[in-house]
Amino acid sequence: MEFLFAIIVLLATAKLFGEIVERLGYPSMVGEIAAGIVLGPALFGIVVMDATMEIFSDIGIIVLLFISGVELNLAQLIRGRAVAGATAAAGVIVPFAFGLAAGFALGFSTHESLFLAITLSITSIGISIRSLIDLKQLTTPVGTTIVSAAVLDDIIGIILLAGLTALTLPAGTAFASALTSLALGGLFLLVFATLGRRIMVRLFALARKTETHEMLYSIALLTALLAAYLSHLAGLHYAIGAFIAGLILGDQIRIDRPLLDSIMDFGFGFFVTIFFASIGLLFSFTEAAFESPQILILIVVIVVLAILGKLIGGFIGSAAFLDRKDALLVGLGMCPRGEIALVVAKISLAIGIITADLYSAVTVMVIVSIVATPLLLTWGFKGRNASETPTPAE
Repeated sequence: MEFLFAIIVLLATAKLFGEIVERLGYPSMVGEIAAGIVLGPALFGIVVMDATMEIFSDIGIIVLLFISGVELNLAQLIRGRAVAGATAAAGVIVPFAFGLAAGFALGFSTHESLFLAITLSITSIGISIRSLIDLKQLTTPVGTTIVSAAVLDDIIGIILLAGLTALTLPAGTAFASALTSLALGGLFLLVFATLGRRIMVRLFALARKTETHEMLYSIALLTALLAAYLSHLAGLHYAIGAFIAGLILGDQIRIDRPLLDSIMDFGFGFFVTIFFASIGLLFSFTEAAFESPQILILIVVIVVLAILGKLIGGFIGSAAFLDRKDALLVGLGMCPRGEIALVVAKISLAIGIITADLYSAVTVMVIVSIVATPLLLTWGFKGRNASETPTPAE
């Protein structure tokens, strides 16, 4: 019963804060995250992130990535593979180099420096996609570039994380562990994109012939959940499987507007909101962390490098394919770090790779990037649109 009350309070507050923020002209996800911060351990401590809440949150990001895959055009993404690949590569290399250089300059160990480089390299797919959806920019050239590059970033990030974890193993097994993770992930993507695609399309076609009117809805959600689960088993983030499943079924779902609307309402009305509110629940701070000048300096350095690294990397990678204003927007859209960065930080802290101070600094960096990105994107798109509006002749 306590959990039910927590869900009621969290959902109601998140929707209220989201509405207020949207009325101010910014994406509602900022308000939803703020609701989690206010209700969670960071302030009032009314709601906590327990195992059940985590399940609801996981379903939220699965549905969010599935919906984004459905709304995007697979053929368009394939056509844009060059810009996506270049943007993803530069969007990882630049912040990774910044993090590695900063780590050594600040006197960190090799493992700590690699950790910092990896956390600065991984873009949060969920934050980027929700920002683009709220701003109605998901299917634009800028939007598809950000999403495609973020997915590739995520895959690269998982591989880097596997390598970082392998460094803590005995020398004889480290390389084998990293190679196994890479092979499993690649095998999943290959099989899922070929055999999996045929099975899903066939299953969806059979579902249309059933008498149960909600069967298509159930099959769509089951497909998203199963794809996410298989992706997780392969060592990838479950969001990647859900996204690919959405891409594969996109043509079948988009032509059925009531079905698409039902999935959207299911997602954004409850689970996606819980996911973003739960991000706020993850944040908790100690006074000691902010009373130490050394930690404050570390936080400032990491936050600045996080924003600049993705901004510069995203711009460099996409500038050859898009105009400069759009390339700058791509860089902004690549800035958020989120759930994966936090997972990397938690694992690294648990196995002794990093200190509590570095963990706290990275957590603050994640918060700033999550809140700043939708605001920066809002200003960026408004500024671009304003500059493109023709001035009335006098």
